[in-house]
This record gives sequence, C-alpha cells and structure tokens, in this order.
Amino acid sequence: MKHIINSVLIFALLCGLINLAKAAEEVPTAPSASELAAQAKTVLAADDAKAAIKLYEQAIKADPDSASLQTDYANALAVRINEVNFMAQGMIAGKMLKAYERSVEIDPDHIVGWIGQCRYYLNAPAIAGGSADKAEKFANEVFARVPFLGHVELGLVAEKRGDAAKAAEHFQAALELQPGHGEAMAGLRRVTAES
Repeated sequence: MKHIINSVLIFALLCGLINLAKAAEEVPTAPSASELAAQAKTVLAADDAKAAIKLYEQAIKADPDSASLQTDYANALAVRINEVNFMAQGMIAGKMLKAYERSVEIDPDHIVGWIGQCRYYLNAPAIAGGSADKAEKFANEVFARVPFLGHVELGLVAEKRGDAAKAAEHFQAALELQPGHGEAMAGLRRVTAES
C-alpha cells in the first residue's frame, strides 16, 4: 500500500511539473523595444499620436540607449503638440527637446537628433526658448556631419531671420551637393518667390 501511495505521489508530482513547464511556455513575454516601436509607427500612421507616444515610452524603457527611439519618440511628440491645448504644449515641448538632446548624448553623430534640436529652436516661441541663434548652433552641428543637410538647416535659419538672399545661397549649396533634394528645392522656391 505504501508503494502505491508513493507511486501516486510521484505521478502527481510529475504531472505538476509538466503542468508548470506548460504554463511557463504559455506566459507571454513582454514585447521587445523594436516590436513596440513598430507598433508605435503603425499607430502614428493611423493618426493616433497619443497611443504612439505611450508605445514609444515603453520601447524606451526596454531600450533606453537607442538614439533612434529617442528621436522617433520626439517626432511623435511633435505631432501630438498640435493636437493639445497651450498648457499641454509646454509640457510636450519639454519632453520633445529632452528626447532630441538624449539622442545626441547617446550618439553624437545621430543627425536626426541635431536636426530635431535645430527645428525645435527654429519653431518654438521665444517664451519656450526658441531663437534663430540657438537654431543656428544646431544647424552648424548638422553641417559638420552632413554638409548638404547643414545647408538646408542654415537656409531655414536664414529664412526665419528674413534673409532671403542668404537662405537662397544655402538652399542652392544643398542642391549642388544633393541634386533634387525636396526640402532644399522647396526652400529655394519659397525664398526666391519672396524676392
């Protein structure tokens, strides 16, 4: 009888271990940073910036040292900033700038982060720290890494300052380095139409 009880206990123990192993296989694993980022891009393309931001925040928690995740997050925030009231815009702007700054801390050659900072200061109101002088600093960082893109950014800075001739020079220089670049062509058309 004791032998039968031991056999039943061993059988029950084995069944329990098998069930534990099956349960462990069925436990869903957390999505990776790249999976979360892919979901965020899809959601953002479907015009849901708020949901995309949450997904990017989760992705950054999973991979805090990805420069591209930081800039993708900042770019989603840039979309969201146009959907909220003035008070919320200030909070979002701070997060956006911090993400662009973090991206170039992670990778000093991450060009999207430098461009993001340039555009932030170029477009932000003075009360939020915006200024053409600050934007020019970051445009020069872009220029040092990718000259044709630097010319585009410097052209935008000159345009913001109202210097159409200087802006045209930069846009033309960008086109000489990268013929057919859409933003440089559009910028050149804008500033030459103004003259």
